[in-house]
Amino acid sequence: MVRVFKFGGALMKDVAGIKKVTSIIEEYSCEPMVVVVSALGKTTNKLETILKLSLEKKENALQQAYFELKSKHIAIINQLFENGDNTISIIEEQFRDLWDKLQEEFTDPYFAYDQTVSYGEQFSSTIVANYLQERNIAIKNIDARKIIFTNSSYTDASINWKFTAKAIDTIILPCLNDNKIALTQGFIGADDKGCTTTLGREGSDFTAAILANVLNADNLTIWKDVPGLMNADPNRFKEAIKLENISYHEAIELAFYGASIIHPKTIQPLKEKNIPLNVKSFDNPASKPSVISNDNSNDEMIHKLIIKNNQVLVSITSKNLDFISEENLKMIFECFSRNKIHINLMQNSAVSFSVCFNYTQLKVEALIKDLEDNFIIRYNTLLELITIRHYSEDLINHHISGRKVFLEQKSRLTVQILLK
Repeated sequence: MVRVFKFGGALMKDVAGIKKVTSIIEEYSCEPMVVVVSALGKTTNKLETILKLSLEKKENALQQAYFELKSKHIAIINQLFENGDNTISIIEEQFRDLWDKLQEEFTDPYFAYDQTVSYGEQFSSTIVANYLQERNIAIKNIDARKIIFTNSSYTDASINWKFTAKAIDTIILPCLNDNKIALTQGFIGADDKGCTTTLGREGSDFTAAILANVLNADNLTIWKDVPGLMNADPNRFKEAIKLENISYHEAIELAFYGASIIHPKTIQPLKEKNIPLNVKSFDNPASKPSVISNDNSNDEMIHKLIIKNNQVLVSITSKNLDFISEENLKMIFECFSRNKIHINLMQNSAVSFSVCFNYTQLKVEALIKDLEDNFIIRYNTLLELITIRHYSEDLINHHISGRKVFLEQKSRLTVQILLK
């Protein structure tokens, strides 16, 4: 029986969180286990800021942000370990490597992102693995770049399943057979040139699903700071309820529409091998998990609500009022693909094409630059996209009452509304 556990950064934001992760791992340490960890809480955001400051040549602000992040990690080590000298030495070396990367002249910002932001998972896995070793837990810290092989689509790499499966069998299985827990980093991999790649924001879930698939795990458990899989964000909606079980298909739909509890690519590798995904409460480990499996009997019983903030609506119109033809759409979609923009909602009329996606200034500016020679571009920011699965008209009216609706799309099971 092989278990795969994944712990997110929000659970390891401080010493108490890391100790709790350790206690959960200890409880199950008598069984073959693979553990996937994310960067410590908010580290990825801070590394993104550090990279931005580096690319903008803001040296003073860069140094301040860099040393603040380094100090935070060392402070956690000092509180966590009786003697953390060895761990501090490793972390300091990793931070020196990060600094060296930041001094490079990058021509591709996406490549730069993967070479620098990926350090967060390296820091966290070092700390967690060394702390488990201090507590006499047999564990091996395995570099994810030795087992997760991808193409070179930086920031959103695709898996080379053949090489990945072979590496996991070669490196992970002997570790488990030696009665050691295998611990590795989520989110990161490597291409055939040995360069670090990342699997997309929140990609640690996907890493865990890849490992579960190749190892034919009995289950994958994603530990969360919520009671389980909820039908809405409990931080926004007090009436949110726990979903006891949903099907793989329903989970894929929710992930596609932006449910933050699951990475969009996570479900398919599990569905292929019929491996249940447990979403379990970090705060109450003894409670019953939400289960994602083949069982679809409860899918339509409870509505699911997904809110995406900070949306931008871009309207693309032909300069000479030509129809938005297949050739126009091909050009437009190539621009979106080139700039790595994921579309959340789209709608077209005879002479215009409207697209909603997560607002990033860099991506909006790049898209406009690519399209402005051939099209008139207009856009609105600070919008909110509401997706309701298994909706009712009363529920729709409740959420749009008194607000300006920019776009609405409705199918038999799902409605999406862009509003302000």
